Amino acid sequence: MPISESLEQTFRRGAPLVWAHGAGADGAALLGWGEVLRVEARGPERISELSAAFRDVVTERGLPPSTIAFATATFADDSAAPSVLIVPAVIGHWQDGELTLRENVPGAALEIPEPHVNGVERQLTFNAGELTRSAYRAAVERAVQLIDAGEADKIVLARDLHVRADRPLDVATLLTQLSAANPNAWTFHVDGMVGASPEMLTEVNEGSVHSRVLAGSAPVRGTAALDDAAAEALMSSGKDRVEHEYAARSVSARLAPIAKVRVSAPGLVRLPTIMHLATDIAGVLNEPLSALDVVAHVHPSAAVCGTPTARAAELISALEGFDRGRYAGPVGWVDAAGNGEFAIALRCGQLDADGEGIRLFAGGGIVTGSQPESELAETAQKFLPMQNALLG
Repeated sequence: MPISESLEQTFRRGAPLVWAHGAGADGAALLGWGEVLRVEARGPERISELSAAFRDVVTERGLPPSTIAFATATFADDSAAPSVLIVPAVIGHWQDGELTLRENVPGAALEIPEPHVNGVERQLTFNAGELTRSAYRAAVERAVQLIDAGEADKIVLARDLHVRADRPLDVATLLTQLSAANPNAWTFHVDGMVGASPEMLTEVNEGSVHSRVLAGSAPVRGTAALDDAAAEALMSSGKDRVEHEYAARSVSARLAPIAKVRVSAPGLVRLPTIMHLATDIAGVLNEPLSALDVVAHVHPSAAVCGTPTARAAELISALEGFDRGRYAGPVGWVDAAGNGEFAIALRCGQLDADGEGIRLFAGGGIVTGSQPESELAETAQKFLPMQNALLG
């Protein structure tokens, strides 16, 4: 029996696992409660290990094809943070003002919580992260030097911010704000990783595969004339087109051995605070592979790492000097039939263990001609969706 309630009320049912897209009447969400299975993995094969563990439990328990798992994986092979796959007890589908529930694993029924009430204001403090603004400028300058010296073609550099509150953060309000303000993004909450990403890394549906690559950006100011001029400048920018080409080529090249793909011409995606060059890559898989298996083939793309990938990853570690954790890693869901959706964890943050803080991340692609001050401004623009949602 469907439950009539707002999406915010659904989010307030115990901070569930969340995968949502759209807003208002056009919004829909996939949610999960409870943990029937939790798998953690680390190292170069972490994503494949999560996928194999899910297949094993599906086979051993004879679970139906509709069984769903949520997953979030780290950006780097050597991250100290675990990559995690969670099979919830209960699955919820929210759409058109109604929440429909079903058992995800036979015999693992769970009473989902009643919506809790939010009535407490929180005082937030924003602090510099491990890579300060001045240190980020220096890292960009050094990255350009390395690129000009032939060490790499593109290096994606990120910085972080720490946000602390005087009491546990209200995750339901954060999710509500994110989904409402970013209808063209995928809002997620998996194991404390929360955000609204505009970039679909891998979508698999009955053997079809799709990826949307975003790279090259300009701010959205909210004034038609200014934004139209910025869009025209972005589409004609040699620097941004080169950065974008590296990213699109990296995904299509990694999909080519496992699928017959076609690549669209670059277009423009406008979001509330930023616009991006975008390329859609779509095709048909050569053999049955799950969405998580495909993720293992394509992560990390040049959009969040660089070109060539292995060298860019080494330089990122040296220049940033901190562990990204699950930032810029894949996050999403997969079912036992192999269908699923995984975004790149962008415009996001990782909640602290005590629930009273969150670490935000934002980055940008560095190529020949990148300017430290401009790149710093781009990261500030990319922090806005999470900052605005936190401030409510």
